[in-house]
Amino acid sequence: MELYKLKSLEELMESVNYGIDIEFFVYGVRYDISWRNNKPFICVCPDGKAVFYDTPELMFENYKINGKPLKDIWQDFGIYSM
Repeated sequence: MELYKLKSLEELMESVNYGIDIEFFVYGVRYDISWRNNKPFICVCPDGKAVFYDTPELMFENYKINGKPLKDIWQDFGIYSM
């Protein structure tokens, strides 16, 4: 399966800020970034527990995968759907 690679962190952040649901694979695990009750969240797909943040920026600074914040590993994301 050919997964889409993002061109920039700004492209990703704009998509999240617009409320676009994003499913991606990173390091062999599928994740979902979405919104509920006016707050962005991230979870492992399909049944992971959602972790909510007040802003997308806080999510990208504080949510870590393999000890690294999302803002530092976005280049490794393979976008499954947007």
